[in-house]
Parts: sequence; C-alpha cells; structure tokens
Amino acid sequence: MTMFSRLFFLFFAALMTTATAFGQIPYQQNQFWQSSESNMYSTGMVWRDGNNDGYIDVFFSNGNDIVQAKNTIYMSNRGTLPAAATWFSDNNEYSGHCAVGDIDDNGLPDFAVANYLGSGGFSTANLSNVYMNFDGLPSTSPDWYTGDSIYSFSCALGDADGDGDLDLAIATGDGYNNINITDRIYYNVDGTLQDLPGWETADGTQALDVAWGDVDNDGDLDLAFCYDNLPPALCENDNGQMSTSPVWQANDNESANTIIFGDVNGDGWLDVIIAFNSQLGGGGYYRVYYNDGAGILNTNSGWQSGDGGYGSALALYDYDNDGDLDLAAGRWWDRPRIYPNTGGVFSSFPQWQAAPATVVEEMAFVDIDGHGVENRADTIYAVGGKKVLYASHVPLQAVDSIVVDGVSLSNDGFCYDLFSGWIALGQAPADSIAIYYKYSFTCDLTTSNWDTYNMAFENTNPAPVAFFADPTVGFAPLNVQFSDNSVDPSQWRWDFGDGGTSTDENPAHIYETGGAFDIYHEAFLPDGWHNHAERNLIIVLADTLIFPSIAAGAGDTVKAPIHLTNAHPLDQFVITVGFAGPPNLEYVGFDTDSCRTDYFSDVGIIGGSAETYGLAFGFTPGIDVGRPPLAPGSGQIINLHFVALGAGGTADLDTATVGTDTTLLDAGYIAYQPRVVPGSISLGFLCGDADGDAAVNVADAVFLINYIFRGGPPPQPMEAGDANLDDAINIGDPVYLINYIFKGGPEPCNP
Repeated sequence: MTMFSRLFFLFFAALMTTATAFGQIPYQQNQFWQSSESNMYSTGMVWRDGNNDGYIDVFFSNGNDIVQAKNTIYMSNRGTLPAAATWFSDNNEYSGHCAVGDIDDNGLPDFAVANYLGSGGFSTANLSNVYMNFDGLPSTSPDWYTGDSIYSFSCALGDADGDGDLDLAIATGDGYNNINITDRIYYNVDGTLQDLPGWETADGTQALDVAWGDVDNDGDLDLAFCYDNLPPALCENDNGQMSTSPVWQANDNESANTIIFGDVNGDGWLDVIIAFNSQLGGGGYYRVYYNDGAGILNTNSGWQSGDGGYGSALALYDYDNDGDLDLAAGRWWDRPRIYPNTGGVFSSFPQWQAAPATVVEEMAFVDIDGHGVENRADTIYAVGGKKVLYASHVPLQAVDSIVVDGVSLSNDGFCYDLFSGWIALGQAPADSIAIYYKYSFTCDLTTSNWDTYNMAFENTNPAPVAFFADPTVGFAPLNVQFSDNSVDPSQWRWDFGDGGTSTDENPAHIYETGGAFDIYHEAFLPDGWHNHAERNLIIVLADTLIFPSIAAGAGDTVKAPIHLTNAHPLDQFVITVGFAGPPNLEYVGFDTDSCRTDYFSDVGIIGGSAETYGLAFGFTPGIDVGRPPLAPGSGQIINLHFVALGAGGTADLDTATVGTDTTLLDAGYIAYQPRVVPGSISLGFLCGDADGDAAVNVADAVFLINYIFRGGPPPQPMEAGDANLDDAINIGDPVYLINYIFKGGPEPCNP
C-alpha cells in the first residue's frame, strides 16, 4: 500500500462519523446465514461471481478425510444467498481445499479441487480435478484430472510462468501416514492445464497449504508452503523460473495448517501469516513473519498470538477502515476470532469471537449482499517491468477490467486473485496499468466448517454510500423518488440508468420506457467521493400481451396469432388462454412458425384442456443448450388453431387462471404479469340453424314456427333463420327447411 493510500484511510477513519470506534468490532456473534446441507464436511471455500450477474457466489469443496462428498456452489439471488446449494458435483471425493479462477480465459471462473484421499481412504491416493465453467455454472463432472495420483489437501491458482494465465499449484503428501510427495505446478498452455506437472519441488513433503505472493517485489509470483513435517518455506520465482528448493524457511519447525500473504505493517512489502496446528505437536500459535523491506522474510516470527491450539484458517481485511489489515483466524472446535491491527501489529488476544465453536477450515471476508461495494480504480505508473501488481485494497469483490498503457486487456492478457488482490499480466506495461475493481467497506466474515454448517457473520457498519428508491417496480411512466442515506454527505451525483442524471440530494425521476435500470450514486463524504451502484434496482414494466380479434366462417380452421411486447429479456414465461364462449369453437393445436419463439427448445401445453376452454402454454428458450432468452421486442410468440363448428356468436380470447397457472413473464431478476389486450373470434353462422345447435334438422323448422306464430325466441343471428334468402323470416322458411330435410330440396341459403 502506498503512503498516499495509507494516509487516505487514516483520514477516512478520523472523519467518518459512523466509523467503528476503537475496540468495537462490528460483527454479530451469531451467524446470519448458514448452509442447510449436513454431513458435507466442508473444507475449501472461495467466493467468486460464477455467472457474471454482478453478485458474488460461494464455492465449497467437501469431504475432508471423513467422508466422500459432493462439492457444492451456492449462487446468490440478487445479493441473497440460498441456504441450500444450487450446484452439486456428480463425483463424491475426500476433497480438501479448492481454488477458483478463469483457467480457459472465457470470462467465467472454473473450479479446481484438491482431492486428499482415494476411494480406499488413507490407503489410497487420488486424482485432483477441475470443473470448467462454460455457461455460468461449472460442469457437474470434472473436465480435467491430474495425470498422477497424489495425496493433496490444498491447491492454489497463480501465474507461475508470467504468461498472464492461471497455472495450478498443488500441496501434496500425508502427514498422518508419513507419506512424502513432491509439491507441484501444472502449467496452463493456451487455456488448458497440462496433465503432468511442469515443476516439482526437489524433495517430497507433507504439505497442507500453498499460496502465491510476490515477496521480493520483482513482478512475479513466489510460492509458499506449510507442512506437517517441515518449517513453512518459500520457493522463489525469478522471471518465470521457480526454485525447486526453498529460499526461505521459518525457524519454527511445527505442523502448520494454513499460510497466506499480506502487508501487515503497511510498508509495501508482503509478510507471511501462518496458522500452526498443535495436533501433531507444537503450540499451535498464529504467527507473522515480517518482510525486511528488501524482499527477505525474517526466519523468526515478529508477532505471535497469545494463545495456541488447532490453528486452521486465516483471512485479512481492514474492517475498521484505519488503513491496516486486521486478522480473522479460526481453529478446530473453537470460536472464530478477530485480532485487530494497531500500528502494524495484531493484538495478542482476539478482541472479538463468534458465539458458535466449530471446526473451522477456511475463512474469508466478503460483502454477501454487496451493500457496501464501491467501484475503485488504481493507476500505477513506472511499474519497472513488473508483471505482477497489487490493488491498494484487499480482498477484492470483483475485477472489472485492466488497462495497460491505455489499452483494455482481453481475458487472455491477465489473471488475478480476489483473496490476496494480485493482478498478473502477460506483458509488462511500458508506462502504466489501471486496475478497475470492486471493493467493499462492509465485508461480512464467512467460514467453512468441518463439523457443522458453513456460516456468515454480518458486518453491522453502515455503508459509506447508501440510498433508497420508491417505488422500485411499476408500469411506465414510473415516477421514482430517490433518497440519499450516506454518511455525512455534502454533494451528490446520480445516474438513473436511462440517461438521466441529477446533483440533488433527494431527486425524483420519471422513467418513460420499460427496462431494468442500474442506479449509480456518488456522495462527497468528509474524506472525498465515494460511490455505490445497485444493479437492476428500478424495474419499469411496459409489457403487453395482445390477443387478436378475427372472424371465422362456419367450418373454418382459423389461426389466431398472439403478440407480446416485452421490455425485459425473458428466461421463461407462461401464457394462459381462456376462450370461453359458444361450445362450437374447438381448439385443435398451435405452432410457432414465423414467431419470435420459433428457436425455443420447449414450447408446450403445461395445463388445462380444450374441453375446459382454458390452456396454459410454457415457453423455455433453453439457455442451458445455448439458446438466449427472448430479447426485448414486439411480435408474434404463438399461433393458436381453432375450428369454428358452425353456430354464430363471439368467443372471447383472454388470459385466465388455468389450474395453478397464470400468465407470468420471468426475466430472472423479476417475474411479473403484463398488461393484456383481450381479443375474440366472431363465428360465422350455419344457414338454416335457427336454434343454434350447429345442425340443420326438423328442430329448426319447429323453432321458426314457434317464433312466427307463438312469439318464441328469434333465431341468433336472424340471418340463420332466413333459409330461402327472401330477406324476411316468414312461413316460407320452415317450409323451405322441411323440403330440404325430407324431400332433398336445395340447401338453406342456396335456393
């Protein structure tokens, strides 16, 4: 972190009226979210936006050394995390930790998992694997395996060879059974991991964790390991060439479970933080090994926790916005804890602990609902040929884009890690790099837990920038009142997403057209401008379902086209049709010829029947097989086919409730009902069918006689009773019908 950045945050902490007071840690002790699956033995946990919808999701690798379990992903629903997993792997493994990153450069993160044991438990090794992400969720079956069976408890994605793509490092060996295996890197060649390692340590180890970090600030990623049987160690990367033997080892030869990098004392150089675990000996302390400011780590720790135990998890985040990174740490069968950072040194004992005591395996700070997320940009000049650079804030919520020497890079030109905040480039900048990313001032604390459910503990601090809108959904034109609720603001900037802007504190804005609109708001706080964006906050509806009004002659088959104007892309939708009317209108089928839905993979009747005069049609584009949603637009979506059986009258066409189905349009971010313009089918009459029973018989002659001589009801329509076409209803018409029915005379209306 630069001196400017450090002063910036010290100033921010001093002036923000709602900043956390000294000694107060803004985390609830009880979890506000927990997973619902049991007996998963969750171990690895990585937060990443899996489907690029702007909301962060969480990936878990499960099983540990206890049970063969599926791996899971929980996909956020607009900032709300479900309790039940959205995605499960097909394979069940004894999985250790995991890593998530875009291996094939398609813009979607892939899911790498270190598999600790084989199907035979401790007696067998296993293949680690990767689930590739092609459409927003990884494949449920692995797309890549290591070519060699190994015991692996942890893995990490990083750029080992400086080409801008992610290679996979794996920590190997088994301390319980004294099995030593060389740690290794599987290189990425043109978006594909090689089956066999391209680098291995000189000696076998019993490694439990691995992490990437540029310790010597030379612009490439070094690789650190911690072990059951050796002191923690660092292999140095020199311009893409990794040393096979450690260039640094700690003096503490104790079993360690977790290793991470971070600039603890704010001098711009990475330090190493390690969670030692007392299960196989030692005190199980958390320790920091400081960088001497010249790229060399001290072999003796510069800080040690005041208490020890089964250390197992670490995470860094500046929760109090004072410019230095605070430490969250976990143990087995103990309460997750936080050690505040004061002057570059953590407190000896935790100043916050969660209520539940669990077997913590992984920890991470992340803003689950995104309410404190801001868009940030770091521009770094005179980078000195470096290809690895760090954002000024960690952890990152997302990386939006990277601009090198004024040119925005494509996916294959860089890679990154959200947890530690490094960006690795394929080509070193000649002049500058701009890193556009998202960072949150209100990250929650999350844990994966071996013995119980996975959990999240809420950060109760208010976001620096906050605002409200009322209403957020309605038909155009929609008048929305916006209200600022930021921390001591003095200036405001609003972007309403439709081209409209304002500098008022609490502006009103009218949306004239339909669509989903992102709201971007900036507020000038005591320390400067802050911002926040809400994706799809305002949903303006301008959707109309239009039924036709058409005429049909007796016996005709008619096509009734239904039109839809939609302002939102529709993932799926249901259209219900009611055609109550005379019983002489019969539904006989449908088609999507020349319709906007003719590419859909699934259009069909999901409810109702022709006999009940109500049908529900389901429309699914088939996004899972590469078909896009129905784009905003206007036009036919389905053609309904009816047969007019003969009697006159009008059959109305409208929406209806068909069983449990109603007309509903689903855009993913909202499901809603459109406005409806009803229609009708005017049915041509059967000449001579005076009583409207769709047949010409003696009953029609009787009906006419009753009307003419006894004041009975008239024919409907009157033209149906004028069998002889003399433009009058008289005795000649029933005589004409009797002649037709019994003597073979001419047809009605055809003298």
